[in-house]
Amino acid sequence: MELRGLLRLLPLLMCMPLLAYADRLAMANAKLAGQDTSVSTIQTVRYCVDPDWLPYEGIREGKHLGISSDYIDYIESHSSLKFQLVPTSSWTETLSFLQSGQCDLTPMLNKTLIRETYLHFSDVYFRSPNVLVSLKDQPFLQGFENIGARTLAVPKGYRLAEYIQHYYPQIETLTVASEPAGLQSVLDKRADLFVGSMFSVNSYIQQTGFNHLKIAGWGGPEDELRMGVAYGQESLLPMVNKALNAVSEQERITIYQKWNNVTVIDETNYSLVYQVICATFLLLLILGARTYFISQYNRRLTDKNQQLETLRQQLETSNAELEFLSTHDPLTKLYNRHYFNRLFINNEQHDKSAKAGMCLVMIDIDYFKEINDTLGHNVGDRILEQVSQVLQHCVRESDVVARWGGEEFVILCQQSSLPLVESLCVRIAERIKHYQFTDNVQLTCSFGVAKLADSEPMMLCFERADRALYRAKAQGRNQMCTDR
Repeated sequence: MELRGLLRLLPLLMCMPLLAYADRLAMANAKLAGQDTSVSTIQTVRYCVDPDWLPYEGIREGKHLGISSDYIDYIESHSSLKFQLVPTSSWTETLSFLQSGQCDLTPMLNKTLIRETYLHFSDVYFRSPNVLVSLKDQPFLQGFENIGARTLAVPKGYRLAEYIQHYYPQIETLTVASEPAGLQSVLDKRADLFVGSMFSVNSYIQQTGFNHLKIAGWGGPEDELRMGVAYGQESLLPMVNKALNAVSEQERITIYQKWNNVTVIDETNYSLVYQVICATFLLLLILGARTYFISQYNRRLTDKNQQLETLRQQLETSNAELEFLSTHDPLTKLYNRHYFNRLFINNEQHDKSAKAGMCLVMIDIDYFKEINDTLGHNVGDRILEQVSQVLQHCVRESDVVARWGGEEFVILCQQSSLPLVESLCVRIAERIKHYQFTDNVQLTCSFGVAKLADSEPMMLCFERADRALYRAKAQGRNQMCTDR
């Protein structure tokens, strides 16, 4: 133990006899009063982090930094846990330490099937999107489906590597050690694209001035970050979840703002030290030119600041575009299937009171394939846009209209009833019948309607509406069927 640590313990050691006497006296009094004499003890938890994943977490000069460090401090101050950092040199080594028992916990990672073989997971306490990054001269991509023959750089040991291998095995990948190494591989043209967290990518670009890069698309599922507890340490989970659930929304925002867009010097740059020494020596020889060099330096600095400001504005614009693309259909500008699934079908925590009186309508344009085959896809696309306009004009402001795919649409009617929804379908059908579509195309639609029952999952209600739509089409189309 270091001398400084012993000096801290010395007052405690001197007071131990007095403390022991006080404890015995307190226990005796409690026993006489019939009170519980159990005392919570401090439990030391060894934990590991990703050493190079700022602003989420990192290790600099042996100290834990980043968003997860503030959550660790919060849990430590609101529980009987005492956290002790076990430094690692890479994320792969962190995962290895968790498997071997050298670490009890890691504060920030996604849950995967492989990790569940040696870790238990807390509740989700932080979410963030993933993005594709490319050089500026590359085309904009919406997601993994459009990567094609391009090479994708993926950090070793990250959840995304497992996800891509399982769902997109055809994509050619380049394994890199970390997110900064992945960005550098795109700059060096060893890879065409890199996939990583939008927040950390944004942080690295601001720190390094990688202004040749751009966000080129959506990078798969968003990160749902949790704390992972090693097998054998399951007793930590209730305390960890209790502390995480106690964090207020304002505290979460404060933590995020503290670490968002913070520039951190990665490590000592010895090359820069040598350059400074040489520059100092040269300045001693050319003092007469000092004013000239300073003015030149200031001019270059101003140019760099302007470039960084331009990059920041481009990133904000790209982020806004990504947010819209992730929730809207690019043709009709309606909500897309991903948004509908995330908000209503896959969201188990959706407000139960909002589900009362909720109805679903599935709509299919009759014989739409014949329109595409005879008049062309350009006419078909225009008709899809016009149908979406009709739907938006017919529904209420509280209703949600989404394009489900192809020529199918879905309407979610809140605080409604089956008679009202059936009247809505009749109104839509009548409006479509008299609408002047492109090339004077005459359209009809089939409707499937279902009302969400008490305690019924949204997915089951959706399947009932889909079956009702199938019956309407099987019975000759241009009609409405209701699943009661």
